[in-house]
Amino acid sequence: MGQMDDVLAYVPARMDPREWEVVAGFARDATLTALERYEGRYDAQDMIGAVAGLTRWAAHVACLPMEVEVVFHRDTIAEYIARADLSVSSRATIRSRLLRVAEAVLPPEERVARLQPLRADDPVRPYGEFEQRRLRSWAEGQTTPTRRMECRAILSLGFGAGLASSDIIALHARDLLIDDLGVLIRVPGGRARDVPVLAAWEQAIVDLRAARDSGDWLLGARRTNGGKNWLNNTIAASSPEGTLRPVPARMRNTWLLHHMIAGTPLGPLAAAAGLETFRTIEKLLRFVPEPTVDEVRRSMRRALRAVF
Repeated sequence: MGQMDDVLAYVPARMDPREWEVVAGFARDATLTALERYEGRYDAQDMIGAVAGLTRWAAHVACLPMEVEVVFHRDTIAEYIARADLSVSSRATIRSRLLRVAEAVLPPEERVARLQPLRADDPVRPYGEFEQRRLRSWAEGQTTPTRRMECRAILSLGFGAGLASSDIIALHARDLLIDDLGVLIRVPGGRARDVPVLAAWEQAIVDLRAARDSGDWLLGARRTNGGKNWLNNTIAASSPEGTLRPVPARMRNTWLLHHMIAGTPLGPLAAAAGLETFRTIEKLLRFVPEPTVDEVRRSMRRALRAVF
């Protein structure tokens, strides 16, 4: 099968067919133009996959017109990559492919200055409120009662306690303390710590604990070992909410950002998060809403401890 056939036959595995139908023709035309220009130097599947993601986001998220000057403008590409749920290396790879397509489809006068290099310390963007509601719908939309219960708990452990993937898969049912003060997670391992769960996310953890014996893994009770890939494989195999599935790193940053905005003292927050420095919190400061002058005055004038 030649490159043209590969492009024409391509159907994104994780995209709603109705969304793909809207952008498919545009995405294929742009990809074929680029492949023709570069004379086989790039893999057709890699290129159409990158273009499919960009065009879906441009049409259905950013609501941009399907015009090459708009979709393949470097500002559009930069914004899409900044919002993508990808590792830094994957973001760099996909951005490079999209820029090659942009060079092929845009006239010279439409090409703008080079983008800044992606930095390895760019934080993963926290979820917004609407995305969190959609992820609750993701959990409720799973196909069996067990999958629904475990997916609800995955969200609660991420959004409610800020646990990393390694923390989540290491939990046994016995690591939960449930009492009149709420739910406390006693995270085992190298970053052992106690993490109180946000009240809004407690119930799913309470429900899952009730279905487990003390020695069971909290998630994937029938696992025979810690299985470091179990969580990622389970999420990848789940039924998506549109194209949205939870990303543990984004949920953790959402939890951190919530506590930063709520005014949780940094000492207790760092202890619960297992942070050894405040570097992660520093990187997330860009997502904290700008306070008004009155908010600054009220919060700083009424500090909990007086200065003598």
